[in-house]
Amino acid sequence: MMVKCDPRHGKYMACCLMYRGDVVPKDVNAVVPTIKTKRTIQFVDWCPTGFKCGINYQPPTVVPGGDLAKVQRAVCILCVLLGKLCCQWSHRYLN
Repeated sequence: MMVKCDPRHGKYMACCLMYRGDVVPKDVNAVVPTIKTKRTIQFVDWCPTGFKCGINYQPPTVVPGGDLAKVQRAVCILCVLLGKLCCQWSHRYLN
């Protein structure tokens, strides 16, 4: 299910970083400790926070006539966010 949420509120359980294109594994592995030490993203304390990283060495595909520019590399982040979102969802659909 996809819902609108504000990532500044709530805490994250897990994070998946999916890289595509001209990416070096050394740079990918350096990102996870940086995210953990900066603490700009809050993670839950009751679950060991897991990161998954994937690399596809093919550059991102561009559709001719589309809105996206041709780039050499890209990253997509998928996260599980808990907190204010759950309260709003339960209030809206369970009451």
